[in-house]
Amino acid sequence: MTGKQKTLLGCGIVFMAFAILLVAGAIWLFTGPEGGVKLNNEMEKNALQYLADHQILIPSEDLIAYYDATLSLDGTEAAILTTKRVIYHKDGRNDAIELKAIEDVRHRKETLIGDIIEIYASSGKSMKIEIAPLNQGETFRSSLMHAWQRAKTGKSTYERGAPADADKSLR
Repeated sequence: MTGKQKTLLGCGIVFMAFAILLVAGAIWLFTGPEGGVKLNNEMEKNALQYLADHQILIPSEDLIAYYDATLSLDGTEAAILTTKRVIYHKDGRNDAIELKAIEDVRHRKETLIGDIIEIYASSGKSMKIEIAPLNQGETFRSSLMHAWQRAKTGKSTYERGAPADADKSLR
């Protein structure tokens, strides 16, 4: 075997290994749970199980919107909107702001980062949520704005036990 043949064989092996890794990576990415912002009715079982196992939600609140910021969608970093709070869960720690305590919400889009939502509480506490491009950041923002508006006006039909048709304005 000449040096040129050895080089071509080596290049072929490297190319095949790369192709196999590429196909395996695509299969891993596209067969798992789907990413992006999820509303309560779209939640994956594994995400709901993670929320329950780590006791992130309190019994008196319901989930409105959820965004898992990890590539593996394992729940270890997530933005969570409930009927009472907005929560950022990261590395086993929860940082939360009650909806009633929100003073201002700012939103902007950055080309490479995506949607950036900044939440400011009347206590001076703030929170930043980044939602990657093409992950329905606008859905999280609009859900947050709606929940915040309801909290400011004192509407409580989100709470457990409220009849499904309690809010006639949504029809």
